[in-house]
Amino acid sequence: MVVSVNRNTSLKMAHSFFPSWLSLSFLVVLVLLFEIIRKAKAADILDDVCPKTINPQLCFHVLKNDPYVYKGDIHSLVSISLSIAQDNTTSTYNLVKSLLEQPIKDPNLKAQLTNCLNNYKDAGDKLESCNDLFRTSDYRKISLLASAALNDSRACDQGFEEPPAQLKQLSQTVQEFSDLVFVIAYDLK
Repeated sequence: MVVSVNRNTSLKMAHSFFPSWLSLSFLVVLVLLFEIIRKAKAADILDDVCPKTINPQLCFHVLKNDPYVYKGDIHSLVSISLSIAQDNTTSTYNLVKSLLEQPIKDPNLKAQLTNCLNNYKDAGDKLESCNDLFRTSDYRKISLLASAALNDSRACDQGFEEPPAQLKQLSQTVQEFSDLVFVIAYDLK
């Protein structure tokens, strides 16, 4: 049996294969190009934002390693940083509250812890307001409120010769992440 193939049929098959192959190649090139641009954009964000923070290493670490931060997406970095700042502010508030529930002989220490409790209440309220403003992309107000929350935390620390170790560690985290939110939001405003 002899199978005859019409020349037109062969050309049609070649044309139908060629555009599919070309489309696939084009798609692969686009994906690779997008990945290169995305990595370059992430590097630009790192280079632009992180050196301005009080802890550049933390900024670089968060942007590079947090699986919830889409690489190169500065808005998700604000969201994650804000969430961490809020969580640590709440933890610090709860720690200070628990310290105040214990017997304290030194009236100066009690007064300072009471001030800290108020400071962290205010800082928590400010960071909560940042969350609402994030939904509307009001980065100017976010930067102002994050800076104010940072100052509330610093005011607590300044009242001690040496803050209690646990308070100092939580306070430092609040300050670093509030500062990160401030710097990024300030750049976005």
